[in-house]
Amino acid sequence: MQLFHQYQIFSLGGNEIGSDAVLGLKLGLDLQGGSHLVYQSDLKNEIGESIPPTKTQMEALIKTIERRVNSSGLGEPIIQLLGDDRLLIQLPGIVDPERAKNLIGETARLEFKHRFTNASDPVDAVINEGVLNSYIGLYPTSTSEVDAKNNSTDKKDNGPDPVAPPLGVFVKFSENSYSVFKQLHENIVQSLESPGYDRLQVEVSGNDDARRFELLGTFITETSEKSEFVFMIPSNYYKSVEEAKNALGESPKFELLSILLGQRDEVIGLTGEDLKRAYPGQHQTTNKPIINIEFNEGGTRKFAELTTDIAGTNDRIAIFLDQNELISPVVNQPILGGAAFIDGPTFTIDRVNDLALMLESGRLPVPIKLLQERDVDAVLGADSLSKSYYAAGVGLLLVVVFMILYYRIPGLFASIALFFYCLLVIAVFKLLSVTLTLSGIAAAILSVGMAVDANILIFERLKEELRLGRTLSMAVNMGFSRAWPAIRDSNVSTLITCLILFWFADQLGATIVKGFAVTLSIGVIISMISALMITQTILKVASNSLLSKFLYLYVPAGRKDII
Repeated sequence: MQLFHQYQIFSLGGNEIGSDAVLGLKLGLDLQGGSHLVYQSDLKNEIGESIPPTKTQMEALIKTIERRVNSSGLGEPIIQLLGDDRLLIQLPGIVDPERAKNLIGETARLEFKHRFTNASDPVDAVINEGVLNSYIGLYPTSTSEVDAKNNSTDKKDNGPDPVAPPLGVFVKFSENSYSVFKQLHENIVQSLESPGYDRLQVEVSGNDDARRFELLGTFITETSEKSEFVFMIPSNYYKSVEEAKNALGESPKFELLSILLGQRDEVIGLTGEDLKRAYPGQHQTTNKPIINIEFNEGGTRKFAELTTDIAGTNDRIAIFLDQNELISPVVNQPILGGAAFIDGPTFTIDRVNDLALMLESGRLPVPIKLLQERDVDAVLGADSLSKSYYAAGVGLLLVVVFMILYYRIPGLFASIALFFYCLLVIAVFKLLSVTLTLSGIAAAILSVGMAVDANILIFERLKEELRLGRTLSMAVNMGFSRAWPAIRDSNVSTLITCLILFWFADQLGATIVKGFAVTLSIGVIISMISALMITQTILKVASNSLLSKFLYLYVPAGRKDII
């Protein structure tokens, strides 16, 4: 068994040729199972419109996917460019299609950002310039209270409220400043959906009192009055509207000071392209899977500058993969050596291995989306292969029996040549690493018939020459020379047909047709070599041997009248 395995796989020029399959041939998707995937470029411009990729981008995309899959141990991919923006990827023998799709489809764009946690932006001066008036009242807790504006300070006689209502400062804006502030307010409210949140710093002053406080977007409400907003005053400042008015006056001064940002991510130009190496590992303390990274010279400088700036502060390094945040650690001290590690809450050993591989091979130059997916079960492929070999064996046996029974000695020689023809075809398939598909097996069986067809043309011409009374040696020479034009023209026309089939299959991604065309063309070329060299040589040797005395064995059965 070990000896047979050595004939299945051998080394040539430092390259290992063959496989563990039957006869060491490289089997296609339909024979050993696997995945058939079609991807399309998803490249878009700044306004979100799809744009076609360049030829260079698609070539780089193919190389990147090949590096990823080859290094992952999932198998050797067959990648074909379809048109200008699509890729056909076949993964024969793969057992984990989902992992393959993740490995191929993820862009793997790694990006490091400076996350500010205590930043602030100035308020547009138009807003403060457009404040028309302001007054103190009860902050509305329902729509009805907004409509009533809550200016009353009367208390009921049946005792104090169990919870004192909040106070607010009502601010009227000019039409222009109102529209600007309304947009600012919407942005602050939307920031509540992000991990950090923005706040608005305001100041209310009057008489001898001044209060400065911060508000989330939910504590600022638009009233039913035109161009008016109410800002909640913290409950620990004043106990009642009357107390607030005494401290600040009837028309206190209102001013927006700044926008306090919960967090802001700043692009610093540090990405996965600045990596020199990425490899999986385990955290020394927690033993959790991590990705160890090492930066190149430029990346080391950028990373050192970033960690120096934020060391000892509340700012963080936000690490994103394909725009999804992985982790945002703080930095206790500058990291100057250009080495670090990345961990994530969902990291597993397989996930870390794949991410490290994607980072190592580089991000995809073009984002892609999956258009078509087809999986072939390995059991189905093995069954197809078994039936194909059975059909080929039976077909070959029937041809040999017919040739020997009808053409006798020439038929025996043709059968010997056919045996060498089959060996040559298998050898060429292994040397050229031809991927054998189900349609390829059909083409190989068809080419056997074409190889026999060339011999039949020769034998029929040999019969005619013997009828004219020529010697066997001369009849062999004349038979081959006169049969050659017909053999040449028929095989050339077949090769032209194969070329047309191959071109259309290559353009349309029809791998079944493409495999048929390649296999048939190889078989046709070898069949010509087999007929013109092997069969002719054997016949010439036989014509000068004792077998030449039995001319009746060189004509078809039942045609002794020819000689």
